[in-house]
Amino acid sequence: MISRTRPRPGSSRCFTRGVGSGIAMIALALCCVACGQSRVVLSAFRTEQQAQEHCPSDAVVWVDAQSGTYQLKGHGSYGLSDAGRYACRGEAERAGMRAMPN
Repeated sequence: MISRTRPRPGSSRCFTRGVGSGIAMIALALCCVACGQSRVVLSAFRTEQQAQEHCPSDAVVWVDAQSGTYQLKGHGSYGLSDAGRYACRGEAERAGMRAMPN
């Protein structure tokens, strides 16, 4: 017959169970904090002028979020896709987008 009694408060078995779950909760909290700090927001605009006003010292690019790419002005598909928007080059790169070759 197997005894399924709970450990008495103050016993070493109760202490180790509490420490183990406490460490797991701390690890989970640290993971959540790390994930939240690495989030990058990409501001996308309908017009090129709006994007240039948002980042006057950066180049404006055409981003396509579906493909994860961006095109510089002068590229053949700059401003043409229905799903794309204008954004700042620096923000697009920090968001993980990559440039399309000419």
